[in-house]
Amino acid sequence: MYKVKLSVFEGPLDLLLYLIRKNEVDIYDIPIAEIAEQYIEYISLMKMLDLDIAGEFLVMAATLLQMKSEAMLPAGATTEHDELMITREELVRQLLEYKKFKNAAMMLSQREEIQRNLYTRSFVEPGFEDFDLREFRIEATLFDLLSAFRTVLKAMPEEQLTGFREETVTVQQKIREILRSFKNRKRLEFTSLFSAVCGRLEIIVTFLAILELIRTKRIIARQARLFSRIWLYKRK
Repeated sequence: MYKVKLSVFEGPLDLLLYLIRKNEVDIYDIPIAEIAEQYIEYISLMKMLDLDIAGEFLVMAATLLQMKSEAMLPAGATTEHDELMITREELVRQLLEYKKFKNAAMMLSQREEIQRNLYTRSFVEPGFEDFDLREFRIEATLFDLLSAFRTVLKAMPEEQLTGFREETVTVQQKIREILRSFKNRKRLEFTSLFSAVCGRLEIIVTFLAILELIRTKRIIARQARLFSRIWLYKRK
């Protein structure tokens, strides 16, 4: 399977914060069982896609599962692995510290954009000068893309997921096909690229092609607001 390197994407704490925001839960009162299950599901998706997952993701998954097991024990009961597990309080502290760091980085990025706007009528990324991206200012993260891909998989009829074509579709072929889809269009809705696919392999290859196009900055993925539809724009 073609491997997409994820050096430009986020880490395990980003995924945890993403799930907390998506589920609209209090960071001080995380429903460990629910979040752990969803975290494992995203890890499974990344493994299925053969993405280059950092070991820290697996460590966090194991930590959440251990916390889930602890939460299911009777009050006062302990396990022999207590010393290996960080506490819920420590996890919350790490998340809060990381969130501060992320917010500070976002503020610096916003200030940089404001400074650019002082000298230009409106700032857009190089290669997108003809596109009005002001309505779609939020750049989709890996986890936004995985969430949308998860929705696509769940919406596919079982017979379509188990179907296959005799010929093998490669990532490079899909990349060329996706780029051709932009002809006479300034943007494409993410899920539209899966409307004509046939079989699980082609679905996976299509998603990997999208990730590679984003990684190599040939397209950009944007949202109007958090967790909304993802639109893809092609760089000139």
